[in-house]
Amino acid sequence: MKVVSPEDKIKFISKITKSVVDRNGENISISCPFCNNSNKNKLKLVIHIEKGYYHCWVCDKKGSDVSFLVKKINPSFYEESKTFFIKKSTSKFNLNIDLSCLDNTYLEIEEQKIEKEQVLDFPDDFDLLATNFNSKNPNTKAVFNYALSRGINKHKMWLLKLGFSNTARFKRQLIIPSFDEEGEINFYTARKIDAETSDPFKYNNASVKKKNIIFNELLIDWNKELTIVEGPLDLLKTNDNATCLLGSSLTEDMLLFNKIVKNKTKINLALDADVYPKTVHIANMLSSYDIEVKIVDTRSAKDVGDMTIDHFKDILLNKSKKFSKDDYLINKIKKL
Repeated sequence: MKVVSPEDKIKFISKITKSVVDRNGENISISCPFCNNSNKNKLKLVIHIEKGYYHCWVCDKKGSDVSFLVKKINPSFYEESKTFFIKKSTSKFNLNIDLSCLDNTYLEIEEQKIEKEQVLDFPDDFDLLATNFNSKNPNTKAVFNYALSRGINKHKMWLLKLGFSNTARFKRQLIIPSFDEEGEINFYTARKIDAETSDPFKYNNASVKKKNIIFNELLIDWNKELTIVEGPLDLLKTNDNATCLLGSSLTEDMLLFNKIVKNKTKINLALDADVYPKTVHIANMLSSYDIEVKIVDTRSAKDVGDMTIDHFKDILLNKSKKFSKDDYLINKIKKL
């Protein structure tokens, strides 16, 4: 039998659909054929090249038969795919995929059981953009101008402590730090300002487990309505009492979930339009704990980060709809 190398598998997948391979050459991301998403540039389904497991973080479709996946994408390659991927016999598996170097890296795959070393390598020379708007340093000035081009005002720069660093690892990146309730830094994300839209490596995130992190808890008033979005860049366009999931999932074992339930905090759920089923699932779960949830309709833009601050607050947030069990049932029926 011919030995099939990982490179052979990558070439085969790349031949039939647009794809991106991670830096370690272990995982390949493609557009999910199960989501019915018209935007084929959204590479949300990840295949573990060696083990043949796949998982879509948007629709949660997962499996261990890549040939079935290929048949869904292009049936003419189905038989050929069997020479590259062998169906796994087990129906239960751990999906050992590290998405930290891929686009939309904030998600936590629930099946992933790998524990990572908790290292918060925050740059020592971090400085605030708001105090450097007249900087002569071309890199600092470029980061400041990038922030303005994204529609970020100086209020948000001060509130979220947006900053920069001139160290090699963080140069020309917009850094968004997160502070816990004691004011200590517990996470950060850095957006490369020169990265193209399709660049899968445009984010530089802290290598820490996210389950027990509440992004910028220091700024949260649990007695007021709390807006929840997906990622830190979305926070740049929301109202001030807001946090993000660092992904698109909220589970009962997460610290954020427990704080919401403990404080009976009312929630405005503003996830991106392409994960609406997850929005409904989260809303239904919170409602089962007697938490009042409103769903913010984000379908007027690709994601919250592409909106203006005024559009989000004055139009979408004010028109958010209170979630009911009927919404959950309707969504289930549509999926059927």
